[in-house]
Amino acid sequence: MGTYLDSILEHHRLVAEADHRPIEALLAEAMHMPGPRGFATALRAQPNLAVIAEIKRRSPSKGDLFADLDPVALAQAYETGGASCLSVLTDSPHFGGSVADLQSARNATSLPVVRKDFTVSDRDVLDTRIMGADCVLLIAAALDEGELIALHERATSIGLDVLVEIHDEAEL
Repeated sequence: MGTYLDSILEHHRLVAEADHRPIEALLAEAMHMPGPRGFATALRAQPNLAVIAEIKRRSPSKGDLFADLDPVALAQAYETGGASCLSVLTDSPHFGGSVADLQSARNATSLPVVRKDFTVSDRDVLDTRIMGADCVLLIAAALDEGELIALHERATSIGLDVLVEIHDEAEL
């Protein structure tokens, strides 16, 4: 029996396989986006504790957490409360997130934003930049070493910071 992560990854890999948009066109669009806000810089700027505040509607394991959240109001409250950065879920089928949530939250604050999703392809990375995120999440458990390296390189080549999520020493 697979885990939640396994079924979510299977979904995202199937979506990625069906996506045949030309990489060159996506790359050109990504390169014409306004400059990112500097996710890593914002975290390093904090002398003590840097907080990445999350905008998340639901969880596959816990169900609805805040299904009717207002991403603008929540992002502004996080900024007022001292958050360094925002993390916005864009996975719709499993977490109820959206690109609109990310864009609304980012436009409502001056905070850098990481797109929290299951990034498995070059197109996913390019989409992250095109939607206006400042950072992409790469989950080590979801990628083999070659994929992790290639997606990291793609992200940094288009100006995105990269947040790599690991769960244990072996993934590190």
